[in-house]
Amino acid sequence: MTVGASEASTDIFENERPRLVGLAYRMLGTIADAEDVAQDAWLRWQTRRPEQVDRPEAWLTTVTTRIALDHLRAAAAAVRRTSARGSPSPWSPTRSRPRPPSWPIRCAWDFSP
Repeated sequence: MTVGASEASTDIFENERPRLVGLAYRMLGTIADAEDVAQDAWLRWQTRRPEQVDRPEAWLTTVTTRIALDHLRAAAAAVRRTSARGSPSPWSPTRSRPRPPSWPIRCAWDFSP
């Protein structure tokens, strides 16, 4: 890629970046995840030459949407893995209560000098 093509590619992405971050934010719900998705889209955009893509805006939108969907799928899989472990909630009624100690418990006032 030549310097002129690289600058054109960067300009195209920078013009679209606010829209792409907004799209990812609406899908994911956090700005940090949206920024990560936009960064991933930027990295994929750098592997393409502008002349290889007929409509750069559409290509960037598609890639951003697919990356965001991948993030959502990964998050859902993580939730399924966590819930599949069978660990009870701290407020679960089936959670066993700690047993009282078998030795006598004494308070400080039980000890007389």
